[in-house]
Formats: sequence, C-alpha cells, structure tokens
Amino acid sequence: MRDDHDILILGGGLAGLTLALQLKLRRPGLDVAVIERSRFPVPVAAHKVGESTVEIGAHYFAKVLGLERHLEEKQLLKFGLRFFFGGPSPGMDLAGYDEIGPSELLPVRSYQLDRGLFENHLAERARALGVELVDGSGVQQVELSDSGGTHCAVIRTDAGARSVRAGWIVDATGRRGVIKRELGLERATAHRNCAVWLRTAEPIDIGTWSEAEDWQARCGNWPRRLSTNHLMGPGYWVWFIPLGSGATSVGLVFDPALLSLARVAKLEGLLGWLDEHQPLAAAAVRARRDSIMDFRFLRGYPHGCRQVFSAHRWALTGEAGVFSDPFYSPGSDFIGIGNTLIVDLILGGASGLSARAHFFQQLYFSFFSSTLSLFTNQYPGFGDRDLMSLKSVWDYCYYWAVLAKLFFEQRITDVAFLQSAEKDLLLALKLNREMQKSFETAAAHRRCLPAEGHFVDHCAVPWFYELKQQLVNDSGTSPGARLQDNVARLDRLAGSLRGLLAASFDGRLLPPASRIGSVEAGAA
Repeated sequence: MRDDHDILILGGGLAGLTLALQLKLRRPGLDVAVIERSRFPVPVAAHKVGESTVEIGAHYFAKVLGLERHLEEKQLLKFGLRFFFGGPSPGMDLAGYDEIGPSELLPVRSYQLDRGLFENHLAERARALGVELVDGSGVQQVELSDSGGTHCAVIRTDAGARSVRAGWIVDATGRRGVIKRELGLERATAHRNCAVWLRTAEPIDIGTWSEAEDWQARCGNWPRRLSTNHLMGPGYWVWFIPLGSGATSVGLVFDPALLSLARVAKLEGLLGWLDEHQPLAAAAVRARRDSIMDFRFLRGYPHGCRQVFSAHRWALTGEAGVFSDPFYSPGSDFIGIGNTLIVDLILGGASGLSARAHFFQQLYFSFFSSTLSLFTNQYPGFGDRDLMSLKSVWDYCYYWAVLAKLFFEQRITDVAFLQSAEKDLLLALKLNREMQKSFETAAAHRRCLPAEGHFVDHCAVPWFYELKQQLVNDSGTSPGARLQDNVARLDRLAGSLRGLLAASFDGRLLPPASRIGSVEAGAA
C-alpha cells in the first residue's frame, strides 16, 4: 500500500466502492485508495440489508457505473413495490388481503440485490480499474487538515499501523461514521424506528400463498415474489425480498411507540409476534427455520448529520452521513446522489469549491428532509389500506416528477439550472410538506380496515406510466419546462388527493381500484 493518494475512501461497502468506480470512470488517472475492514470476497446473502433498489439507485448502478450486465445476469429484476393489508383472520390466504402494486412491469428497471454478490463484483471492478483496495484493514484515527494540506488516516493492517495521506478523504464507513464521530457531527431525527431481520437460505415465494385463480391472474406472467413485498399493519411492515443467490431476506420494521424492540429482538420473539399478527409470514419462516442464515436488529436506525461536504476536501457518503428509512427503498438513491455530488466537488477543482460545497449540502439536506417527511409520525397509519393507497400515489409521483427527473437528466450538479428552477422546486417542496402533514394527521386515526380482497393497480394510474417513461425518453421539451409542467400537475394531484383523503373519513370512498383509477393522477 502506498502512503500518498489523491483520494482516500474509508469503507469499501456499497457507498465506498461505487464512489471509487465513479471517480475512476470519470478520471482514470486519479489515484484512489479504499480501506475496508472486511476481507473480500464477502459472504453472499447473510451479509447486509439494503437489497431493494428503486429508480435512482438502479439507474446509478446500471447506467452511471456501467454495471447493467451484472445486474441483468446475476441479480434479480424487481417487480416494483407491493403492499398487502390483512392480518390474523383464521383461514384467510393472501388473496383475501387488500393489495396495492403494479399488475405489470412499468418502464425503467430496478433490481433486488444480493449485497454479497454485488459488493464482490464492485471490488473486482474497482481493482480492474486501478483502485487500490486494501481489505482486512480498519481505520484507527483520522486527522483532517483545515489549512489546505493533506489529510491523514491511521490504518490498522496485518503488518501493523501505518499512516496514509490524501488530498481528499471520504468517509463511507456506514454507521460507524468515523469522521462524523471525530467532528461531533451527529444529529438526531424525530423519526426513531427500529428493525429486525434475517435471511433464509431456502427461497420464500409469496406468490404461492394463495391458489385463487383470479388472484394469480392479476399480475399476468410476472411473479409477485420478485416484488419488494410488504405486509402492512398499524405501526409496522414486514418485508420479503428475493435474492439472486436463492436466499430470501425477511425483516420487520416498526415504530417503537407501538411495538417494543424487546418483544422481537430474538428469533423466538419475532416468530411469536408474527404468529399473532402475520401468521402467513410466520408459517413461511418457521417452515425454513433450519435454513436461517442470520438474525440482526437495529434500534433507532434513522439519523441525520450537521455537515456532509466540506470545502476543506472531505465528505461523508452513504450511512456515514444520513439515513431516513427503508420504506420505499431510498438507501441506494442517496448513495447515488451523494456520490455524484462528491465526484463533482472533487473533479471541479479548487475554484469555487466553498460555494459549491455549501450549495450541494443545502440541496442534499433538502432531499433528505423531504424524504424523511414521508415516514415521520406516519407509521401508525401503515395498516390503513385507504390511506396508503392515496399516499403511495402521491409519494411515487412526487419522486418521479422531481427528484428522479433531476437525477436522470444529470441536473443534480447543474447549479445554474437548479437556481433557475428554484421557484418550481420550492413549490414542489411546499406541496410535499402539506401532503405529508395531511397523511400524518390521517395516520393518527390508526384505522385498520377489514381486508376485502381489493386490488389497487398502480398501472391503472395513467400518469404513473407517463412519469416513468419520461425518465428515459426525451420528449423534446426543455428540462425547465418539463419540470414546471410536472410541478403544476403535482399541484392538481395534491388537490385531488386531499379531497379523497377527506372523503375517506366520511365513509364515502369507492373501492380502492376504482378510486385510484379515477384520480387521473393530476389531470386538470
């Protein structure tokens, strides 16, 4: 290992390795080193959670980093997000649950990632591009320069401790947050949920949980098992995610005000709780008990940060900086966004660095705050079929119309464009704040309606298909005009959904599929 580098990345997980790849792809001559405490190859399946991607993260991996072939051949194509509302009714199979999700694959692909398979591939690609990947080594200490000099990190290797210097240093050490702890940058969030999870070596196919022909026919040739499947309830959701290695990831995410972590912090406790609240899930896991590969829990997983980018040439990426919630799978999105901003800061040179770092940090924190608002104080309403059918329409459309659009069109680092679009972006933020407050108020009612076997088909919402198609097809409209039109349609959609939300508590709602289809997703 050399002692001096252009860029030193602390942590060789998903965030650190993808940043190294992005830097080398943009500027092959850069001297990039990555320090990782694990040894490669890492285990498959029983490795890390964060397996589900959505549009921004999937586009970042496939197109920006050029990993599409690996994703198509070694990982699993994802059949969207899917939500089920039901519970412990005796004799009820999954066809009796209310279901929200797509009936067919919408444009723009996303993937289910086996993190072990993926990170091993990232390590191979990084080394092939000339990244110096030092595995089996930990970070003991970081000394940051605030005077324009080089930074220094003390690394623990098999041969003993050594000092490594670099012009830029990026913390990708996850929740350890080496730089965050060193500088006291921790910031708590109002959202303080918990999670427990496990992986089974044997597959779990949620599509076999009912033999009803009409239920099976809803999704045509696409198997439900390829979705990120959520079993929803008041204050919680249970996930089932298939992995390319053949394993299945299973987890429970919950509001600790409504469920004590102590109740489910051990496997027997989790299985007992599932027996009571989600017996179909309990039966599936119990049938594969001998193949359980791991069991973990995490208390208070959301966290903020006071600073993630510095003009003194350091930055934080991934969970070393901020993390909101696994619902809607935004983790890889924030890796892609954060890394893209960091690459621009590094390659943009010293001129104007302070202003760019400040602007990008404001932008990044705005995205984080907006995303966090989707979950804060809203878990009590997660068992409400009607509320979540309306909420999912807004949350998806807002994401595709604004944040995903900016990323796909490579405007996320275009300061001039973002400044010119400030009025529309601020209006979008305002609309989202207002809608999330409405959902939060509705969630406080904690309704859990009896399941009736309804299907809310997201493919029946015309704007869903249009917005996703818009991400990859150039309509010929200027980016500014397209964003302005999207925000105007979001404004109309907000009015429609607020009316339906009010009606839902007056008992005047149509069945979910008819209701969502009639919204016309922002039509005038």
